[in-house]
Amino acid sequence: MSDKDEMVQSRRHRNSREWIAAGVAVCLCFLTFAAGIAVFPAPVAAEEETDDFGLTEADPDLPMKIAKWNADCLSCHSPKGLTDPPRQGMDLALLAKLLIGQDRFEHSDHGKMACKDCHQEAYVPYPHLANAKKGIKGCVECHQNPAKTIQPEFKSSGHFKEHSDRFTCLSCHDSHTMRKASRLETAHLAAAQDNAMCLTCHDDDARYKALKPGGTRPEMTAVHDWLPQYDRHLAATRCVDCHSPVADVGPISHEVRGKDKTSRNCGTCHAGETELGRRLYKRMLLDKPGAEGGFANAALLTEVYVVGANRNAWLEWGAAAALALTALGLAGSALWRRFKRVKTGSV
Repeated sequence: MSDKDEMVQSRRHRNSREWIAAGVAVCLCFLTFAAGIAVFPAPVAAEEETDDFGLTEADPDLPMKIAKWNADCLSCHSPKGLTDPPRQGMDLALLAKLLIGQDRFEHSDHGKMACKDCHQEAYVPYPHLANAKKGIKGCVECHQNPAKTIQPEFKSSGHFKEHSDRFTCLSCHDSHTMRKASRLETAHLAAAQDNAMCLTCHDDDARYKALKPGGTRPEMTAVHDWLPQYDRHLAATRCVDCHSPVADVGPISHEVRGKDKTSRNCGTCHAGETELGRRLYKRMLLDKPGAEGGFANAALLTEVYVVGANRNAWLEWGAAAALALTALGLAGSALWRRFKRVKTGSV
């Protein structure tokens, strides 16, 4: 065997030994890792452990439970509970003042909540505990973030200044039926709901005098005699759209103003960039008043026609051009006739 062949064979033996050593090392690493897992198993999370926020999994049966709890309350506090009382010896005269329509409640903003979420545990047993009413949650306890804006506005309103603690959120908002205006299907429904809050007192002598003893309720049509088509305005807009300033945050301000500070400028709404677009129709306009698809405030056309607000720029320019051409034609005709008279010497 030549020296060259011996060198090749020696190199092959060396490479084989290196591959075997590498294979043995890999096997040893794998065995060591497997032994470590067997001796020190990975920690298993406890079954009761919660996420980073300490929240447990939502109860999938909660809606059914709430419906059952509320059904117990509505077995008394509903028209059926009054006509067919589930318990003996109930004060039906008092109960008649505390009835709730189940359908309206379930479709309200609070319809998916349990009655006891607001009325607390003192109302669970019957007869209800003597001091149960004191434990009812206030609106601010849940609506804390909106309250930061609403409370200062409300305290600036004429209602609060005149009636103070007798006038609360519940004086206007019925928590069992209230729906946020932007969640209603149409702006007309929002106007009907929100205006009903005002008319509950301002169109009812008994409730008006309860808040203002000795006062005389002004007749609504009389105090709005400056407003043409009062009924039609009331159907398409809200009282607060005129009786409050434009809100910095949200669609409506809770600073309800008296007649002395109320807007009476028709151009406020009957204009290209109508103020209604920042109020009642804000959701429809998506905060983008102005030209859209050729029309200013085109979204209004699906709800109401506001003279001066629903415009098409091309139609306006066309009408102006037609008017200008008509004027030029009349002027030209007059000048031509004058010229002919001068030429013929008839003048």
